[in-house]
Amino acid sequence: MPPPRALPLPHFTLPPLSGEDHLFVAALLSHLSASPPPAATSLSRFLPGLTPLRLSHLVLLLAGRAPLPPHRLLAALLPSPPPPLPLAILLHSLPPRRCAELLASVLPSVSARAFPDLLHHLFITARLVTQRAAGIPALDVLFSACARDKKLSRATLSYRAMRAHGLLPTVESCNVFISAALRLRRPEIAVSFFREMRRCRVSPNVYTANMVMRAYCALGRVADAVLVLDEMPSWGFSRTAASFNTLIAAYCHDSGMEHALRLKERMEHEGIEPNEVTYNTIVHQLCKEGRMQQASWVVSEMKVKGVTPNTITFNTLIHGYVTLRDNEAAWRVHQEMIKARVMVDMVTYNSLILGLCNEGKTRKAGRLVQELCTAKLEPNASTFSALIVGQCKKQNSERALDLLNAMKKTGFHPNYQTYKIVVSTCSKNKDFDGASDILKDMLRRCMAPDKALLHEFFEGLSEAKKLHLAEDLRSVANSARFISDVYYTGDYRNEDEEKTAY
Repeated sequence: MPPPRALPLPHFTLPPLSGEDHLFVAALLSHLSASPPPAATSLSRFLPGLTPLRLSHLVLLLAGRAPLPPHRLLAALLPSPPPPLPLAILLHSLPPRRCAELLASVLPSVSARAFPDLLHHLFITARLVTQRAAGIPALDVLFSACARDKKLSRATLSYRAMRAHGLLPTVESCNVFISAALRLRRPEIAVSFFREMRRCRVSPNVYTANMVMRAYCALGRVADAVLVLDEMPSWGFSRTAASFNTLIAAYCHDSGMEHALRLKERMEHEGIEPNEVTYNTIVHQLCKEGRMQQASWVVSEMKVKGVTPNTITFNTLIHGYVTLRDNEAAWRVHQEMIKARVMVDMVTYNSLILGLCNEGKTRKAGRLVQELCTAKLEPNASTFSALIVGQCKKQNSERALDLLNAMKKTGFHPNYQTYKIVVSTCSKNKDFDGASDILKDMLRRCMAPDKALLHEFFEGLSEAKKLHLAEDLRSVANSARFISDVYYTGDYRNEDEEKTAY
């Protein structure tokens, strides 16, 4: 079935000026043509009498002159929200770059209801400025401006209108749309638009292909991403390191480490040298799987190939060793990092502090906090969480509570694991008042305590005969939503016995 015929660009005639309108426009044009250009504030006496018709004729007259007035003057001429007719004529009159600058400043004031009217006027005025179908630049800029502003519905409306008139956006504008869809975490929209590009025979470039591969990987369709990688040479451009890195990251995310390593070998075979992103992605996954020896081999290979390990590389290794409770190896990597003069950041310090706190070495961790403050770095949520873990390892619930309160006063929000370890430590130390206060805070933040934590807390309350704290907890908002009544009545024990017997 043949595609539908494109709609011709309509003809439009602007009503002529006469009498006072003509005199007003002539006076304002003379004012704008002064050298040097007047200040934007000097237009205040003209603005009250600047009707849409006068402004439209003024813009047409300015379009026939070179150079155009500065951007600040053009923006000052437009009221908020701008009338669609003069704005459309102005957009057609400007070169693409200035058109994009103007749209970036006026589009936020154009409502969703007014946008179709602006789009309509862009089409009816396309022939008015140059007497030929030269409306493509302004329409293309509008499409990309909407996408850049993450207004995908407006960008889609612009694209459909262009398509209906036989016009197509440039591949650069299409890339802006796909990038916006990915930033909004809508990979399915990115893939759908890429298919539309192919149907309309808009030739993609390497950036398009790389982003589409990212979209397929985000959807879990790695096989389709591989097909895009294989077809890139047939589309007229070569694969890049970023192309392979996208797929390597996808394989690592899906625990396909062997596929990732084979893809790296293919990358080298095609003459594309792996970069720091390639190596860091592989090292991160190996550390995540606890394969620290292989991760160290990859870093050694990285150095041999002339790729310098960066802060991310060393931080990944340090965090991997800390996770495996091998603090000695973590500190060796830290010393190597300093020797290589690689910048140490908060992630480095937080990993080392967590390693010390996991062993209960809170004094050493405190000295490390002082060191990071000397380095003009500020403790963050991860720092506080690590220090709280250290105090809980030493069963020092009072100090852990102080740190938790300091963390909240500083503006950081504890996560569930931080709350849980403090509640558990308070319960073990028979500090049920402190544990109850933390549980209340969790409920206010809509955090649901798990069964193990609730069992520990309510068992301790029962043994300490402090059931009045349970009633206080019951009165807190969200309590009924996140804590079952069986915990307040003690029936949860019967449920456990029944399950065990079953």
